[in-house]
Amino acid sequence: MTERSDADERQVQLALDTGAPRAVVTSRTGTVTSSACSTGATLRSGDVVARVDGAPVITLASDVPLWRDLALNDAGDDVRGLQRALNAGGAGLSVDGVLGKATLHAARRFLVDRGVHRDELPDAVVPRAPFGWVPAVENTVRTCTAVVGAPVGPDGVLVELPAELRGARIDSVPVDPVPGERQLRIGRTMAAVDASGVVSSSEALAAVAALPEYAATVASADGVPTLPVTWSLRRPRTVQVVPPTALFAIEGNRACVQPTRGDPIDVEVLGSELGQSFVRAPDGRTLDRLRAVPDRTRSCR
Repeated sequence: MTERSDADERQVQLALDTGAPRAVVTSRTGTVTSSACSTGATLRSGDVVARVDGAPVITLASDVPLWRDLALNDAGDDVRGLQRALNAGGAGLSVDGVLGKATLHAARRFLVDRGVHRDELPDAVVPRAPFGWVPAVENTVRTCTAVVGAPVGPDGVLVELPAELRGARIDSVPVDPVPGERQLRIGRTMAAVDASGVVSSSEALAAVAALPEYAATVASADGVPTLPVTWSLRRPRTVQVVPPTALFAIEGNRACVQPTRGDPIDVEVLGSELGQSFVRAPDGRTLDRLRAVPDRTRSCR
């Protein structure tokens, strides 16, 4: 007999609770001299998204947007966010929320590697001006607002991003799912979901919000946006494949099968397709050498 993996996949709609649109904003003033923005493209933390008067604006995904120039020994959540963002690029810093010499050197190297002139870097300071905050390591561009040759707008917006994803829930949880921890799949992205169909972790919400499918859905939605996703077991179960003729005394999702030797066995019928039925014995044991045409006079119950 053959076996196959079964994740009990169901197609569902994920209802999205969205907030206000987000944006990449610069504190630089002057003329936009270049832009690397492209609608629908992926904008990553560490990218040079534009140049203003020739000076780069570099995206940074940090827990707290940088709101000040940081001097040696400054401390706070903004420093901690900077350390985590630099570590995402392999800096190997201790995330202690204090701008020590290692963090200072890593931040300055990060900026110089992306085109910031050394004369823009005062001694023992990480300037705020080169950075443009982004909410995630990868972000989908909704709209490019910076116009090459034009002054930066009064609000400093260079790029518009999709709205913040505050929560997500399966619109209608399917009935009679196979017990077990579940996940959602959107394209190649997986997101954890609880038993009631709610995506609650900040990491999972950020992963969904970074997808191009999310950006397109939110942009075109009239009312509550919903995203088609696959709902499945995190750990697929192993099922056995039998010919439909091997099943008898079928009652609901239960049936009998008969080994070539021994008494009939009560099994759970999990589904069927293309002339095959998928079953599992109650104790999870492997069924071997079943009769394709059983003796229906012998019951398994």
